[in-house]
Amino acid sequence: MSRIPHGGPGEIPPVDERVPADAFDNAIRAFGVVAACEWFGHDPDSQFTADTIRELRIRSGIPESEA
Repeated sequence: MSRIPHGGPGEIPPVDERVPADAFDNAIRAFGVVAACEWFGHDPDSQFTADTIRELRIRSGIPESEA
């Protein structure tokens, strides 16, 4: 399996948990986005996984231009 940037455990900073979805997102960040996506049946190099990594990085405060 190839190394996917920002997809491993703890590679995306957590956010303050203000709503239950924040806790869910933080669990994915802690577990690793690639592993979480695979658990839900998505290929590690799928567009879904890439989109999830990007979205979680943006929600963590990474500028869209860098996410």
